[in-house]
Amino acid sequence: MKTVKKYWKPVLVVSAFFIGNRVFNHINAWLGISIIMLTVAFIVYNIIKKVENEKKMDKLTKMSEADEIIRKLNTEQRNYLNRYFAHAPESVTGSMQVIRMPEGTTFIQEGTPVDKVYVLLKGCVSAVDYRVRETVYGFCHFDPIETFGTMEILGHMNQYRTTLATTRDSLFLKIPRDAFEKWILKDVDALQMETERIIGYLLDQSRKERLYVLLPGNERVYLILTNLYETYGKFGTYSVYMSRKDFSEVTGLSERTITRALKELEEKKLITRNGWNIVMTWNQYNKIKKLMKDQINEMGE
Repeated sequence: MKTVKKYWKPVLVVSAFFIGNRVFNHINAWLGISIIMLTVAFIVYNIIKKVENEKKMDKLTKMSEADEIIRKLNTEQRNYLNRYFAHAPESVTGSMQVIRMPEGTTFIQEGTPVDKVYVLLKGCVSAVDYRVRETVYGFCHFDPIETFGTMEILGHMNQYRTTLATTRDSLFLKIPRDAFEKWILKDVDALQMETERIIGYLLDQSRKERLYVLLPGNERVYLILTNLYETYGKFGTYSVYMSRKDFSEVTGLSERTITRALKELEEKKLITRNGWNIVMTWNQYNKIKKLMKDQINEMGE
């Protein structure tokens, strides 16, 4: 029975061509041509149907993979994504891809064209700056659920404004800009969620920048060191080479102030130094982080 199901179409096509040819030569030319044309149409129809089914299965596979990953998220994250994509059309759900990126992958480069939107499902991402020697300085960190590229799209920008890299093995949904933009501008609920997220981020950044300007010299150095550890420390020992000039460029402080701040940290055993090679452990990081948190809380009150 399985053999019949597998081969009935090829047998039918061959038989139809044979019959059409016999009719054309011995009975009626037009009738023979009609049989042959119907056979060709049947072949074309089946080819088109097969291609469409393969595309549909490909979309279903992508959606199934995304759905499976979303189901494994915590309740809050899962509910957020379900609300976010509740009214997303097939042009969005069918074009999204699940992307896995290892730690240290730069997936968005400042100044390059905005052609994709990324939704962080798992892992961690850092906004980075390459101005400090060969060190990648992470100045802002993101955890799931977070979207990247939407701020530029809603701001009608054609280039990414920030370089972004993974600081742990991460999992994303990747969506083409064209499909995302057409949808997000028409979906009131998703647009409101995205607007609230962006406004919250901007307000938080504004507060941090305001506090940073008011931070004394020592606390600015603390902030740089904790950000570097969060980007590369991996809960172990982290070592980085930064000269007084490097610190000065990032913090806006004088080299004399940098020297004084690092000396104080070393005396409190919060860092270890070998020349300008600075070493920090997990415990030291936590102590510096607490000092920073206490200072910011005092200033924010």
